[in-house]
Amino acid sequence: MQTTASPRIPPVLLREVVRLDDRRLPIAALARSIGAEADRRGFTRPSYERVRQLVHESRAMRRRRRRGPSALQVLAEAAAGIRPTGSTMDAIATPRDERR
Repeated sequence: MQTTASPRIPPVLLREVVRLDDRRLPIAALARSIGAEADRRGFTRPSYERVRQLVHESRAMRRRRRRGPSALQVLAEAAAGIRPTGSTMDAIATPRDERR
């Protein structure tokens, strides 16, 4: 039996990881789906461990995108006149996840 290793995951499979991960599907099921997609496209199947890492990275990126603006962004918006200056200190004092 020949063993193969895939040093890089093709971008199309990375997009599939992000598209399929809705946090309801177990990572093992997601890894099987990604493996089947790799087979269909003629790519080497990524390991379960690599798919698991990619899922966790994708989820972390989603969490960061949902966060509100940083304190620096709030100050820059106030300086540019985009944000009312009266709310600047309130916005900075508010936890980042609650800022808008």
